[in-house]
Amino acid sequence: MLNNIDVKASLQGLVIISDDRLPVRRIPLRGKPVKRYLLPYRGLLGLILICVAWPFSWAESGAGLQYTFFPLWLGFILAVDGLVLRRTGTSLIVRSPKIMAMMFILAVPYWWMFEAINQVIQNWVYIGSNPETNLFSLIQTSLAFSVVIPAVFEVSELVGSFNFINRFARMPALVLNRQQVAIIGILGVLSLAALLTWPKYLFPITWLSLFFIFDPINYLTGRPSITANVRHGDWRLVVAFALGALICGFFWEMWNYQATISWQYNIGFFDFARIFHMPLLGYGGYLPFGLETYAMFHFVVGLLGWSRDANIPVRGDLDISAD
Repeated sequence: MLNNIDVKASLQGLVIISDDRLPVRRIPLRGKPVKRYLLPYRGLLGLILICVAWPFSWAESGAGLQYTFFPLWLGFILAVDGLVLRRTGTSLIVRSPKIMAMMFILAVPYWWMFEAINQVIQNWVYIGSNPETNLFSLIQTSLAFSVVIPAVFEVSELVGSFNFINRFARMPALVLNRQQVAIIGILGVLSLAALLTWPKYLFPITWLSLFFIFDPINYLTGRPSITANVRHGDWRLVVAFALGALICGFFWEMWNYQATISWQYNIGFFDFARIFHMPLLGYGGYLPFGLETYAMFHFVVGLLGWSRDANIPVRGDLDISAD
């Protein structure tokens, strides 16, 4: 019986796929294309980076997340991008490398802004890090912050590739006229001012105010916006980016939990039932964080005229055959 088993064919069936939507692999000096594997090369590279950086981040070596955060999350981003490409035949890196590069660049000032807000609200503190600030530590910290936007966009596109997302394509519409949208933008600015004035009670607004500022601007100027979608009853982007940020949040908190250099939270009356270091209700902040990340990024790339390249397709926009 064992003699009748083709071991080579069985192993190939596990790891080699056939998908005409994906570009063939070509190697210099080789005329025949190479068969495509379970994940594109970037996805396999991402898994390798995760397998190397994760143990080091938790090892009691003094490295912690200080040196491993960027390679760990770069691996995560590459792995998810490869998975999206495998499922849909497209991905952020394939569609526009310049947009992906802009995400890494823009994420640095984006998260430094939250660090500045945290100086007022004092919701998280870093444990085990070097308190001295010099050029090297500034670059190192900024490099860690650079993964925030690409991680959220990558996972959100992955979420948007699944069948269930189509259930939200025809939901009740939230119809607002231009004057009402402008009022929401003004309220967003006022909410940010109120947060900085009364941080002890209004700190949850940290994860909402930027969305209320930037998304109305995007809508009023004709850029991609959440508002434009929900006006037609299409809530797919809302669900994709809310869940995408929440999934990223789970990995952020999980990899932070045992790291020798990490962050911990103090969120007042919400501080109970912790999962890792994050209180349970604190995970709710990731949901609107995904929306404001979408809104802020499209505001910036809209100024550069790159809005079309920065669009994230969801199920129904593309012919996706994976389940």
